Amino acid sequence: MTSRNVQLPMLGEPPQTERPTSPPFVRPKTPRKQRPLGKSTPIVWLVELSFGCNLACAHCVAEQIKKSENVLMDEETWRRTFEIINEVSPFARIDLAGTVGEPTLNPRLLDFLRIARELAPNVQIQITTNGTRILAREYKMKDLLDAGANILYIDQYGAHGRFEKMAHESGYPWYQYYDDEADKTPGALTPWQYWGPDLKMIVLMDEPSTWPASRRRANILGSWLGTIDYKRAAAGGFPEIAPLREPLKRRCNQPFQYVTVSATGEYLLCCQDGLQKTRGQFGSVHSGVEGFREFWFGRDMQWIRGRLREKDRASVKECSKCSITFSRCDYKLWDDEALNRVWQDGQWVSLEPTLTSEESTEQGTLELSS
Repeated sequence: MTSRNVQLPMLGEPPQTERPTSPPFVRPKTPRKQRPLGKSTPIVWLVELSFGCNLACAHCVAEQIKKSENVLMDEETWRRTFEIINEVSPFARIDLAGTVGEPTLNPRLLDFLRIARELAPNVQIQITTNGTRILAREYKMKDLLDAGANILYIDQYGAHGRFEKMAHESGYPWYQYYDDEADKTPGALTPWQYWGPDLKMIVLMDEPSTWPASRRRANILGSWLGTIDYKRAAAGGFPEIAPLREPLKRRCNQPFQYVTVSATGEYLLCCQDGLQKTRGQFGSVHSGVEGFREFWFGRDMQWIRGRLREKDRASVKECSKCSITFSRCDYKLWDDEALNRVWQDGQWVSLEPTLTSEESTEQGTLELSS
């Protein structure tokens, strides 16, 4: 892993004689969820504040993004995004990572957090960051949480002791995700569950090159729909990221439950589209709630869901190259009725029953990206 466009802080501070401890965790009262779209309501929105990163890690495709291609989300796009979220999934989890962008590169981050809290008061906002700008003291953990974030999920590219000291200084509960001591933190909560808008906590995660073998074997680090530099990944210590011999015969929960929004406001196929190969295929937040319905329940997305439900990744070009198998990817989501209709011209239109895998293969493969 090499850094780019960032000066990492000096790490040679004197060791602390006593390890800081977290304040007690207090489980917040979780509001009762409302699902305006029923079982089809998205539960997570991945919102990209920055298309680009200040690091160039071997397990990621961010290093392929040229500096001239970097984009920062503007206020109008941010507002349109959260207006739609509040309308269609007001109790969602929001992850400000998007795909491969580093959210703290956006200088409007604190302002945007305050705006989001006004526009969508019940969402749970998580900032997933590499932590370098926090180490550089360009952001304080307390300021981010006070502005409206609920969870700081920090990959620790730096000495754990320094992150722990900063977490302690924030006054908010925190824990090390892969530390034996985390088991002794009373009431520590998982970041992968909706707890509500009153939650405040800091999760300190090991950066991927230091993950335990069990996590690295879990196929959480993917091939970014086949766009990663496999040789570079292997040379950088990630030999498990390799081309598939054949498409996986697995389902995927991403297109059923997750919405990914690029820094320009365009909907992407999923969180693995780091280089935004599907940008321009599904519309954008600037088309409002109606545009979201046309994306979420559109023919392309419904067709893709139908194929994935049949464990037929091979029929979708992007999915055929994907090696990701999240822990809940094989759950059978949505019912047949929800899959066999599309939203078109302001009304529901019935579709023909979903093709079987054999019939789909005979008709060819859907290619979304140009």
